[in-house]
Amino acid sequence: MTDGEIRSTILKRDDKGAVRNGAEWLALWSDPSSMMSRAEKSDAKAHDRHRLDLAQQLAASARSLSGRDDLDIQVVGDDGVYTGLKASLGELTDENMPALRGRVDSVALFIAHHDAQIHAALAPPDPNERRLFDLLELVRCESFGAERLPGVAENIVANHIDRLSRLDIMGAHLAALVPLEEAIRMVVGDVLNGRNEASIPTSGFWMWHRWMHQRLDAQLAKLSETMGDQQDYAFAAKWFLQTLYEALQGRGDGPTRREISNRTGGGDEEEELEHGGTQTDEDNSFEPGPEALVSDEKLDALPIIDFIPPPRPPAYRPYTDSHDRIARADELVPQQIMRQAQDALEQKRSANKRAMARLVTQLQRRLMAKQTRSWAFDLEDGLIDASRLDRVIVNPGFADAYKQEEESQFRDTCVTLLIDNSGSMRGKTIELACMASDLICAALENCSVSTEVLGFTTQGWKGGAAAQDWMRADRPANPGRLNDLLHIIYKSADEPYRRAKLNLCAMMSNDLLKENIDGEALLWAARRLVGRPEQRRILLVISDGAPVDQATIEANEDKAILDRHLKEVVAEIERTGQIELAALGIRHEVDQYYRHAKRIDAIDDLGPALIGMLDQMLRR
Repeated sequence: MTDGEIRSTILKRDDKGAVRNGAEWLALWSDPSSMMSRAEKSDAKAHDRHRLDLAQQLAASARSLSGRDDLDIQVVGDDGVYTGLKASLGELTDENMPALRGRVDSVALFIAHHDAQIHAALAPPDPNERRLFDLLELVRCESFGAERLPGVAENIVANHIDRLSRLDIMGAHLAALVPLEEAIRMVVGDVLNGRNEASIPTSGFWMWHRWMHQRLDAQLAKLSETMGDQQDYAFAAKWFLQTLYEALQGRGDGPTRREISNRTGGGDEEEELEHGGTQTDEDNSFEPGPEALVSDEKLDALPIIDFIPPPRPPAYRPYTDSHDRIARADELVPQQIMRQAQDALEQKRSANKRAMARLVTQLQRRLMAKQTRSWAFDLEDGLIDASRLDRVIVNPGFADAYKQEEESQFRDTCVTLLIDNSGSMRGKTIELACMASDLICAALENCSVSTEVLGFTTQGWKGGAAAQDWMRADRPANPGRLNDLLHIIYKSADEPYRRAKLNLCAMMSNDLLKENIDGEALLWAARRLVGRPEQRRILLVISDGAPVDQATIEANEDKAILDRHLKEVVAEIERTGQIELAALGIRHEVDQYYRHAKRIDAIDDLGPALIGMLDQMLRR
């Protein structure tokens, strides 16, 4: 059988044209990622991260416009109708962002500018009229909020067009084919936003635009005039709706349908065709009539007026931080034990040490090469410039015979290694982390790069003194973090490597390695870095698992409390841009938390991967 030839019903082509057998189709059905190549998996992860970034952008916009910091975007499946602050995975694309932003901006502006009590007190009792009254209030909130934000107004129009496309209304060539709600939304929105032409460029909407301006121009002007006052606007909205009803039923003061027909000859007909209109006959079917007041269709795609943001879990907090501790390594582990650990490590690591030493030497050479020296000449003090000595001899009063070496901007860097000291790091993993930290500190110090090594763990298993306090207080619900933090300083940034070398071996003490609460540890390390005088700050995290503290997880209804807090801290650090943040996961997918991350599956790869990641960041 030649390549790609199908001679069996079991063989079928996938969406990429590859021929797959029955077993492969079964594997794809049970686990779609099982047949993906490494490059395809990498692309899929990058695509997922990009969609997450887009969702975060939408959430940030919603919080900014609404003034509510508890708003978030709910990402749902690709089926159903999405309103309010929801977005489907399929919608999260760059091309669809204006429409998505418009939908989210609409709800956020409604939350910011709507008073439910005023609206309820003035709303008409008739259900049909109430439906349009609600819509007018939504348009007011959108337009008032977007008055000074042209981009938001454009997003709202993009959302309107997107909804019309999904409802298959964009092709409507007659006013009678356009639902009244959609016509009001466009015409009133255009007036409130100061647009003179119809924002939906189709003939059916253009007919509504002309029809309403001919009959309801005074009412539209009143809506625009009162847009900033919800109560006055509500009375103007009722006047608008009453006049609209009369006009549709043929009882208004505006021109009748026959009068419009008599005036649509010659030039007017040509003008109508220029706007995409349809030449009409005597029945004037392009005109809306009383049937427009009756809506047989339920337009679920209209934004929700009585929107209530989904409840968010309570903000992360410790039950008490009075038992937390920040300590130097030599305060926790006796020197004798650290020396024993150092001797044991020297005996075990000879092979790994040689491999890592070569990589560190290469790193050091590259960094030293990047620190190009530059000199300032013709100075009045400093080192004597030999090239100017002849001028000094000829002219003893010549003063500009000195030079000074200028500081390299590259040296103005501080690197922090934040190492997970949880119980799962015991054994070879923590040994290699200790070894890599040792070599990196020595190399970076030779390159005049400040280095700090920190560790994080807890003081107890399954809760500590904080958990005891909580139990004595009759176990209140959702207490927050219940373990006592232990943050360890193995080497501070200002401490020379030779003084801290022994302290690095303290991390090999099994008594220190317990549970891990990553979010607060990352926040602690970031605050230390931000307080440093260096202009460039790099934070590298080494972890082998998700945040875990059994007591905290069991006592809180939100079982993802530690995981969620870590994501919030990482997002905040990356948003501020003051710190370059990256993470190395040991048999653990850290890219679900960090934008710049790498996973290793073999423990022996820890040292080379850490040195390689640091090399990559320092050379940016």
